[in-house]
Amino acid sequence: MDKIFAPKLTTGDTIGFLSVSGDIKDYARLEKAKDFFEQKGYRVVISDTAKTRKNYLCADDTTRANALNDFFADENIKAIIACRGGYGAIRLLDKIDYDIIKNNPKIFCGYSDITALELMIYKKTGLVTYNAPMAYSDFGADLDDFSTKSFFDTLQTGIKEITLNSSTVFYDGICSGVLWGGNLSTIQSLCGLDFLPEENFIFIAEDINEPVYKIDKMFTQLLNMPVFKNRLKGIVLGDFSGLDNEKYFQDFFTELSQGLKIPTTTGLKFGHEKQKLTFPIGANAVLDTNLAKITFI
Repeated sequence: MDKIFAPKLTTGDTIGFLSVSGDIKDYARLEKAKDFFEQKGYRVVISDTAKTRKNYLCADDTTRANALNDFFADENIKAIIACRGGYGAIRLLDKIDYDIIKNNPKIFCGYSDITALELMIYKKTGLVTYNAPMAYSDFGADLDDFSTKSFFDTLQTGIKEITLNSSTVFYDGICSGVLWGGNLSTIQSLCGLDFLPEENFIFIAEDINEPVYKIDKMFTQLLNMPVFKNRLKGIVLGDFSGLDNEKYFQDFFTELSQGLKIPTTTGLKFGHEKQKLTFPIGANAVLDTNLAKITFI
């Protein structure tokens, strides 16, 4: 399947704030995010699902899926930013109209639970999506300058490389493949579906408040799939916030990387901490642990 890259973000474009996972508890934060983008010269529309609630979700499954399909079908919307994560995206995967997405490619941004949508959209359509800050969770909560600059640099002009900061290298080397992954527990929830990329990939992973034994379990489950293991060419870890034991974490990835014998490192600034990079999911890349860089090709 050919890759699809959406047009870059341009001042004056209309951005859609899409609520498809957890419910929005403080709508004023979305209004704050809307004001931020309008002051930057963009127009903003917010999905109706940002004002509704169904228990821990923002709406029922059909309504949430229709909100996503409608935003992609709307030719006036040039970019879609998820409002927040939480839970619920996996329940939409069989209700999404992937033909609409393929025929109307546009920037799609998010992280955490939105990982499920990003990976399945890439699998089904070839559209490169973006791990990026979200409207309610980040822009509505005074996003820092580092993250804001990365967001606009990436979506307006594109990036050629990412520098890995303060990285711990578990296994040195150079590898290439599509940059692919996201929130680890969300990716684990996709097991049983046809979600893995068709090509070799560099796996990126982050999570929050997961004990090391569960991180071990999730990696082990993925590696028990022959296709995952055979196409895996490198591992780059983001933020694993709220770890219960740093030593166990280090020991696990030391042993894992030595067994796999593939480049494995930390240092990618993405996850649930305040600072987060914006970068493409599905783009071809080269990881060089010695240079501490990911270069897009």
